[in-house]
Amino acid sequence: MASKRSWMSPKLAVGLAVGLAVAGLSSVVLVSIDRNASARLPSGTIIEDVPVGGLDFEAAVVRVRAQVEEPLRRPVVLKTDRFEVTTTPWDLGFRVDIPDRVRVAQRHSGNIITRLGNRVLGPNEPVFVDAPPAWGDGDLDAVLATAAEAVKEAPQNADIDISSGFVRFTPERAGRTLDLEASKKAVMQGVQLGDTSVRLVTTPVSAGAADSTLNKVILVRTGENKLYLYDKGVIVKTWPVATGTASYPTPTGIYKIVSKIENPSSYNPGSDWARGLPAVIGPGPYNPLGTKALELDAPGILIHATSDRGSIGYNASHGCIRMLEENEAELFAMVPEGTNSPAAFPTIEA
Repeated sequence: MASKRSWMSPKLAVGLAVGLAVAGLSSVVLVSIDRNASARLPSGTIIEDVPVGGLDFEAAVVRVRAQVEEPLRRPVVLKTDRFEVTTTPWDLGFRVDIPDRVRVAQRHSGNIITRLGNRVLGPNEPVFVDAPPAWGDGDLDAVLATAAEAVKEAPQNADIDISSGFVRFTPERAGRTLDLEASKKAVMQGVQLGDTSVRLVTTPVSAGAADSTLNKVILVRTGENKLYLYDKGVIVKTWPVATGTASYPTPTGIYKIVSKIENPSSYNPGSDWARGLPAVIGPGPYNPLGTKALELDAPGILIHATSDRGSIGYNASHGCIRMLEENEAELFAMVPEGTNSPAAFPTIEA
């Protein structure tokens, strides 16, 4: 019985083996070429106007950082009149993730066939990837909070000071505060425009309603027995007066006129010097207060007229301030009328 012969000839088997070997070698070469191509960005790739085609990942990151990230690390000054700090947009929170944008560009390389075609024939069109900086976590809010503390200034109301022996007026002064919202907007806009200096925004804080009691101020200097009338910080009149004796001194301090009295009655205060006097002396020629009096919020103290003209210029009263009748009438007309009269009354030792 004849044996069966193999259907494949030796030559055919050798040829097939060689063909498979060549095909396998081609696959290895193709895979190797593709791996090399996929490790580099496609030719013509541009990230935020920076050409990076043909570069590997690390080289592309370095190049883009030099053009896009580096400007974000340059100094920028934030300032007001009382605050200044040098920082960078990057530290404030204006940043961009360059490695992420390079990875996005890598994903445009396509599949193996596309990559090999691009390698042989060149890309059909360039690849553009944006890499715009954006605001995120950073020091902006903390820097503005520090600036707000440095800028903060409380308003100051108008006031008077008599420590020098005369009246010194301190005018009202507005305070100020940092407008956080407007300042943040200014910084963000300035940084995005590439400004190297940004001025923070402050707003005034009103001192409130003006104190009308400081428009007219009466100063009595007990040492020289003179009364000075100030109008908005300027002495407009001076009169001689009588003030209290050593035993009954005129009180020193800052007081207010609480009422203006025409034809006042004199009430016995019950003091030693008033023993034997009537409980009340009504208006008339025997009234020691004259025809007009200004009542202070210092207990029992008046600025009043007197018929004892010889006492003027001396420490001769029981604490009140005496004036000549005609001078009292002039002063009475010059200070505001009504209860709680806005005329401050400081008296001091001089």
